[in-house]
Amino acid sequence: MSSADAQDRLKLYKFTKILTLKIAQIVVQSRQGRKIVHLYNTTKSSDDNVICDTTCTPNNLQWFNLSIPDVPDVNNDTKRVLNGEVIQALSNVLCIEISLHTNDGDDMVLEFWTVKIGPLHDATITSISTIYYRMSIMLKSTLSISRITPAYKMSRLQNKDCYQISHKIYGGQPNLDLLGKKYKNIKVGKLHMPIGTVEIEVSYRTEMTILPEPRSRVPSYGEVQNISNSDIMVKSDHFPKEIPRKTNCDKKKVDLSKPLTAGAFVDTIKLRELHDALYQQLPPAPPMEWLLAEKDKMEKKINLSMADALSKPGPSSEAEPTLAPDASKAVEVPKCKDNKYASLMDFPFADGSPITELANFYQECLQARSASEAWTNESISTDSESLSQQLKMYEEAVPEFDSMVESMFSNTEYGSDHT
Repeated sequence: MSSADAQDRLKLYKFTKILTLKIAQIVVQSRQGRKIVHLYNTTKSSDDNVICDTTCTPNNLQWFNLSIPDVPDVNNDTKRVLNGEVIQALSNVLCIEISLHTNDGDDMVLEFWTVKIGPLHDATITSISTIYYRMSIMLKSTLSISRITPAYKMSRLQNKDCYQISHKIYGGQPNLDLLGKKYKNIKVGKLHMPIGTVEIEVSYRTEMTILPEPRSRVPSYGEVQNISNSDIMVKSDHFPKEIPRKTNCDKKKVDLSKPLTAGAFVDTIKLRELHDALYQQLPPAPPMEWLLAEKDKMEKKINLSMADALSKPGPSSEAEPTLAPDASKAVEVPKCKDNKYASLMDFPFADGSPITELANFYQECLQARSASEAWTNESISTDSESLSQQLKMYEEAVPEFDSMVESMFSNTEYGSDHT
């Protein structure tokens, strides 16, 4: 191994150690429910709930382009687990346990954060700068994911009167059974290096129910003897277990007849002028309404005329079957089977189509036209019958007319001779 490779491996050991320390700082500080404040040229803060970050000092470097303040207790616990052997300690898995403690003495494990290093699977990444950059990305991913788990929401609401959240850093595999059923696991990041593959994972609880273990104690005087080990629910009014999601409400129908609702601080005069201008630009009522109105009128006229025709007795009713074929020949009324518009009537789900309404209107107009011509033919037939009777009467009176003409001629001739 050359001296350059040895120096690179030493740098990787150092970067891995600092990465582990920063991960522990991010996880623990996000569960303490405190604010992180950047202070300049000072090292102490009067508020116990504020974590100070002294920047711009040579002793406090911003590793991985992130300004993460160091809590001494967390650093000491992490270094105690590493024990100067980063690879060996991370091979056994470094675990950060976050748990909840109530004032009643009940405990509940919320999540496990693990940092481990495994065998090398991909040796293509050998550049120190590339590895350093990807370590910074892993650290930023840890910072983001630590703010989305349920433990972070509960840590923001912790107080001394209800419950507190604590941490524990140790080496070894975590006991995931302590998280209860239906726990979830998130792989935060994975990085291949010449010294091994670093992996960061988090497993967190989803059911926030404490099942306390039965404890034997002497009940006081006047206390109920039978103590039932009932479930204790840790409730949070601000962050409930099941947040009701917004349901997609049905869209409200816009009524154009109602005036528009004006917002606050709106000039009503200008708004009225705008409404008037808009109403002037609106087109008139569509002509389809006029067609429908005419259709109703035609239907009423046809019904009245048909009723009158049925009520009239006489030869007109007898002449109807003989005149109907003539009318159909004069005006070729399209039949339902041969009509090109009749296919729209047989098409499924075509009742509400505007084309169907137009076809119905056109067919009814044709039928009304044929009926009206039939009535005119009936009147013509009655007139022809009376005319034929008159002609017959005149033919029978032809001799009388002839004798009258002859007498007129004879009278004129006699008068001329007498003169």
